[in-house]
Amino acid sequence: MQDVDAILTAWCERDRATAVLPADHRIVDASTSLRALIVELALSAGIDDEIYDACAVLGRLIAQRGGSPTMAALTIDHACEALGMREARWMAPARSALAEGFAMALTEEARRDAAKGWEFPDCAVPLGEGVIAIAAGHPSDDDEILSAWAARVANAAALKGVRRAILGGPQRPRGALADALAIAGITATVV
Repeated sequence: MQDVDAILTAWCERDRATAVLPADHRIVDASTSLRALIVELALSAGIDDEIYDACAVLGRLIAQRGGSPTMAALTIDHACEALGMREARWMAPARSALAEGFAMALTEEARRDAAKGWEFPDCAVPLGEGVIAIAAGHPSDDDEILSAWAARVANAAALKGVRRAILGGPQRPRGALADALAIAGITATVV
């Protein structure tokens, strides 16, 4: 059996050599146990879905830690080179799994960032004397998510001394917010 540590070292060196961001170097260091798992799975007798799952996790880690698309694009090739398996049958699916994990993590982060705009105070405009206007346009269709959002906004508004709110937006988020504001003792006017 091949030396996992030597393969892992070679893989990490290849990734460091093509790193374009400082974060790429930190990611190489932070992902050694995951990389070791991928190496061990690649060296096992039969390739199964576990290697693709591990590659997807590596893609997520690269994205979540601010790694470059270059690292995400090249790291599986570097692994195969270090393994001496440049034409491995699992290489293309592993690349795809890593890319999907990378893209999914970036998409989730973008959604979280976009959702922050619907939180208080970003969704509100102060009108003076304890009155605010709220854009109740949270994009979710999930009643549970809308209720939780509305409760957070109502609680934050109450803590800021808001006594009256003018609400605009689609019916579902506006209704959830009106209910939450009523519970918080804030009078809501729907426009």
